[in-house]
Amino acid sequence: MRRRIFSSEVQARSVLAITLCITRICMRDLIALLIVFSVSAIAQAQQQPNAPVSQPTKPADVDDSLRSFYPNLPPTQDPAAVARGKELFGANCAFCHGKEATGGNSGPDLIRSVMVNQDEKGELVGPMIRQGKTSKGMPGFNLPDSQISDLVAFLHQRNRDARLRFTYKIPNVAVGNAAAGKIYFDTHCAPCHVTSHNLAGIGSKYQADELQQRWLDPGGPPPAIAVTVSLPNGQKYSGELKHRDEFGVSLYDAQGNYRSFPLGPETKVEIQDPLEGHRKLLQQLGDADMHNVTTYLETLK
Repeated sequence: MRRRIFSSEVQARSVLAITLCITRICMRDLIALLIVFSVSAIAQAQQQPNAPVSQPTKPADVDDSLRSFYPNLPPTQDPAAVARGKELFGANCAFCHGKEATGGNSGPDLIRSVMVNQDEKGELVGPMIRQGKTSKGMPGFNLPDSQISDLVAFLHQRNRDARLRFTYKIPNVAVGNAAAGKIYFDTHCAPCHVTSHNLAGIGSKYQADELQQRWLDPGGPPPAIAVTVSLPNGQKYSGELKHRDEFGVSLYDAQGNYRSFPLGPETKVEIQDPLEGHRKLLQQLGDADMHNVTTYLETLK
């Protein structure tokens, strides 16, 4: 019996050894084949130095693929013509149709207009501009062909941009004066923010648009708001503000105890909100100051 078991073990080990041997041979042959194929491919590439190289995708090719989703998609218009058309539109049409042609006081949204969507080279929009539509209160405009063409370019570009919203790129917002931004920062922001401490290197951490958003609205979890309640009997309670309305105020003190107080004429409440300065700033901040401060903060590399 023992001899039979021993014989079986020997046979199993022999089979295992043979299997391993075959596997190694196969792997060796496979590696050899890969090397041969690699060398052959390199040789062919060297023998064909003038092999065609894939060309970058052209804008027209991109438009053709997009038109399967957006029929009648206008091509990209000449930026200079669009700029002139926008100025003309603002002077003659914006009162009724809105500054961006999305509808105004009495005129419809032209971006979603069937006429604009079906227009290709001004053959529909041009006559409408010249003839007007008196039944809808729209007068005709006697404009030269060049200005009609610019208005058409503006409307077509607005139509294209509206359809391809996913291609929109945020323009550079750091277009202000850094020196003026520093003066504004030193006056309104420096009491809480130190450029050499909590704002050190902030210009390297964020792109200009994100940087502007962060200093206007820091976001994230709201910081704790400290509150002190002074009662008519002279007692004071301080802690983290829980809630306040016109009837009462509540807080958690340093020991974690919840306290609530009704508001009366002799009860004084002092609140220290870390973001109060930001909220007040938004009420008085102008566009020029906003861009100036952003431009200054971007210099803090």
